[in-house]
This record gives sequence, C-alpha cells and structure tokens, in this order.
Amino acid sequence: MVWFIFLAAAVVVLISGRRLTRAGDRLAEETGISRGFVGVILLGFITSLPELVSTLSATLFNHAPNLAMGNVFGSNACNLAILAFLELAVIKRATGPRLRLDKESRLTAYLSLIIMSLALLGLTARGHWHIFHLDLFSPVIAAAYIIGLRKLHCYQNREAAESAVAPGNEPPARTLSYELKKSLLLNGGLIVAAAITLAASAGRIAEITGWGTTFVGNSLLAVATSLPEIVVTFSAMRLGSFAMAAGNIFGSNIFNITILTLADLVYFRGSLFAAAAPSQGLVAAIGLLMTGLYLFAGHYASEKRICGRWPADSLLEVGIYIFSLYALFTLR
Repeated sequence: MVWFIFLAAAVVVLISGRRLTRAGDRLAEETGISRGFVGVILLGFITSLPELVSTLSATLFNHAPNLAMGNVFGSNACNLAILAFLELAVIKRATGPRLRLDKESRLTAYLSLIIMSLALLGLTARGHWHIFHLDLFSPVIAAAYIIGLRKLHCYQNREAAESAVAPGNEPPARTLSYELKKSLLLNGGLIVAAAITLAASAGRIAEITGWGTTFVGNSLLAVATSLPEIVVTFSAMRLGSFAMAAGNIFGSNIFNITILTLADLVYFRGSLFAAAAPSQGLVAAIGLLMTGLYLFAGHYASEKRICGRWPADSLLEVGIYIFSLYALFTLR
C-alpha cells in the first residue's frame, strides 16, 4: 500500500509539475519578465518546489534529517544525470556538433559549485560551529545564494541592455490572467500535498525495506521529486536548446542546496549537518564532480564518442551517478 501511495504522489508531482512549468513560461509572456530570469530563478524554483516541501516535511514532521539531506543531494546528482541521459537519448546524428553551454549557464554552474562546496564543508565540520541549533554554514549558504543571484541578475541586465527596444516602443505593462493565477495556485497546491506524501511514504519505505533513510532519500525520493526537472529538460532538449536545459538544471541545483538552510532552521534537535550520515558527503562530492565535468565538457565541447555515436562525457556522467547509488546501497 505504501508503494502505491508513493507512486501515486510521484504521478501527481509529474503532472502538476509539467503544468506548473508551462504556467511559468506563460508568466514570462504575460508579464514581460526576461526568460533568463524565468529560466534560472523562477523556473528553477518551480521545478524545485517538490524538493522544498518534501525536505522541510522530512525534517519538521518526520524528524528524518538523512531523508531530507538525501533528497537534496540526491536530487542534484539525479538532475545532472537526467541532463546527460537526455543528451544521449535525443542525439539524432552521430556527426552532429556538440552543444556548448552559454555564458549564463556557465555562471550558474560556477555558482552551484560554490554553494555545493559550502554544503560539503558543513558536512565535514559536522556542526562544530553553530548559533543555537543553527549551523554556521546555513546562513553562509543563504548569503552565497543571494549574492550569486544578484550577480546573475546584473549579468542579465547587461545582456538585456544590448538588445533593448527603442525608447517609446516598450511593450505595455500586462497583468496576470485569471487562468494563469488559477493554474499557479492549483498546481502549486497539488505539488505541496504530493511532496508531503512522498516524504512520509519514503520514510515508511525505508523502515519496511531496511534500506535506510539515506539510500531512500538519495534514490527513490530524489528521483520522484526530480520529475518536474525531467519534463522541462526533455522539452528543452527536444527543441535543441541544450543551454536552456542546462540552465534549468543548474538553477534548480543551487536552489536545492539553499533549501538546507530552511531545513536546518526548522530542525530544532540540533545542527542538520551534524545529524547527517557520513555517506551524505559522498553524494555531495559526486555532485561537485559531475558539475565540474559538465563545465569542462560544456566549455570545450568534446567530440569524443563511444561507438561513433554517444558522447563520452555524457556516458561518464550517467556512470558516475549509477556508481553513487551502488556505493550508497553498500554503505547503508
């Protein structure tokens, strides 16, 4: 029964996440918000809403810090594996040129490296520095997120200024339609309810199977809450926009790590980083490795292919993710 509840909640996340993502795209059209802002910040927040709710639910209601940590770090690694797998799946021609990351995607990836490094430092320190029950690295991560977004916003403004419309030809201000407001509220509410259900059922699955909250959080829960990212990334890849797909993934990843600040804030039993299992550091390091590999491959666009068809770096990304799941299962 608990498996059925988990799968049903995952389906709700998939359907509502897809509709919510479309609503985010319509929001850019109706308000005139730049698509760069929508892709990195707003769309990253929308697709990370299941991670936000399930992580806070696991921490506040289920008192399962490893489930919460595993959901965040596991989702980040899963997101990167999704990007690599879809790049392999949508390749039509073996002779086609590799797609490169644009400047905005690279900046977002660099920011994710910084924030994930801070989270890994927090895991290593294991709550040695804290203010009351709040780990010192939690506000540092939040500050890095805010400063990083400000830098990204400044970069987007400079890019927008170069293609600005002539004075007097600016588009008129528009308000949100009733249908869009309804879609945002309804699907957002469904995702919140489904994510809470996912966290509760995942905790129960960990107890029944004996797999432990660390492995279940990094595998089942992480994949389930990453379903909206799968939808968005697949759509972008089919359109041939690798940069848009990568920007959404990296934008989601930096927001996911920032969720730990909120989770630590509501975990009143002590530092969330101190309560985490040592194996969480492995998944955090895997996320750093996969991001660094994307930056390297995305900058140089390696043409190395396996069997003359599949990019070697994408296969390596998927292989690293599968290895991380195997390692977590053996270390549980």
